Amino acid sequence: MKDPPAHVPAPPLPREISLALVGLVFGLFLTVHGARQAYAEATGVPGMVTVTDCAPATGGPGDLWQDGWACEGSFAATDRTVDVSDVTVDGIVDTRPADRTLPALVDGPGDHTATRDGSGSWKVPTLTGVVVLGFTAWRIRTVRDLLRGRRAAPAAEPAL
Repeated sequence: MKDPPAHVPAPPLPREISLALVGLVFGLFLTVHGARQAYAEATGVPGMVTVTDCAPATGGPGDLWQDGWACEGSFAATDRTVDVSDVTVDGIVDTRPADRTLPALVDGPGDHTATRDGSGSWKVPTLTGVVVLGFTAWRIRTVRDLLRGRRAAPAAEPAL
């Protein structure tokens, strides 16, 4: 009588697929967020935010590890084409503005977030997202190889 083939454990496929999905979602989120900031900085309407309120940002979970000020106010375009009565300044301002104004950019009259002019805040999330997507591509290649190995494993007969 022939012995049944020894059980070969399956590769850790669910874990690999989960890590690939998390990396894909996180990488896309960071890349798109950074691209939107770069677009706002490149094509936004320049002007000034007149600061009405600045709250201390003390490095808590919502402040992303940076101390400074979270400010909001009203925006007026330099060329007087856009006026927004209530905007939040994107990111953390290092020092509270002494003259209560900050140079900023907005996409248009319906925008509620002003990007600080020339801040370059798009670079870190965009580059981090691209790196995460690169590792995710490697992870997806690993998943593909595991799937190929899983399909080939039942076809192989153990040598007697």
